[in-house]
Amino acid sequence: MKKRIYPIIALIFVVALSCEKDEIATFNTGDAGVLFPGLGDGKDYKGYNTTDRTYYINETFIDKPFSQESFIVDFPIRVSGIEEQFDRVVNWQVTESNTTAQTPAQYTIVEAKIPAGQRYGYIRFELYRDPSLDDAMVQVAVELKESDHLKIGSNEYKRGVLTWSNMLPMFPASANYIRTYNMILLSPLAKTSAVNDYYSPNAHKAMLDALGWEVGYWPRYNNGAADPGTGVSTLFGAYYSDLYARKLQAYLENYALQNGGERLKHNGGLADGVAIQARLTGAVYNPNL
Repeated sequence: MKKRIYPIIALIFVVALSCEKDEIATFNTGDAGVLFPGLGDGKDYKGYNTTDRTYYINETFIDKPFSQESFIVDFPIRVSGIEEQFDRVVNWQVTESNTTAQTPAQYTIVEAKIPAGQRYGYIRFELYRDPSLDDAMVQVAVELKESDHLKIGSNEYKRGVLTWSNMLPMFPASANYIRTYNMILLSPLAKTSAVNDYYSPNAHKAMLDALGWEVGYWPRYNNGAADPGTGVSTLFGAYYSDLYARKLQAYLENYALQNGGERLKHNGGLADGVAIQARLTGAVYNPNL
């Protein structure tokens, strides 16, 4: 009986192995893939968020002359593979479900390519000044697609989001910058969350003012450099996070005092229209303020 069973088992194993070999996708090392910058590009490109696997860029008209009606943003892309001696066109698709900007009124995409002899290229946006963005933000979400000379380099690095307004630009949207924000601001999110759903320019500006930080300065959650407002490390342990939250709370209380009791409110994100609240020890988020 055993002599009959073994040949049958061996035959099944060979058939299964043959099927597995047929289903294995082959990789051609000569193939070039296109992707957005990721973790390995963090020294020069800081916008990758590991939580939602998206590369973010935040822009603003705030530092542009009032006479300037538009400006160009080159959203970075790169290839995994060798350089070529010709321009390679990059295909893309706007993700409508995650896009709030209107084209052609607020933006156009001019071109997307990897230039000849280069491994980095761009999706070139032209953004147009719009008075409605004085107190609002818009965004365009794009996803990379295969083209004649470029495959998708990685599903983890194929999504990008460009946001802009006429207001204060957001800090880099990578995890450790967002955690700094969430450690100070009270929201339904955990204090170490790397999600930016409750970001608003008003809350960002309030933190800068409360902490004495310059526009353009924003420390990483695990940064050991000196805080220009206090002269001490910005490592966000329990003490420092509560210290900064208390400074934000004092700023918010003074704002209300100077504005007839009116609280400073979020002007974007999931808390749009809700009063900005500091993450004091023991505080409970109130969405009805």
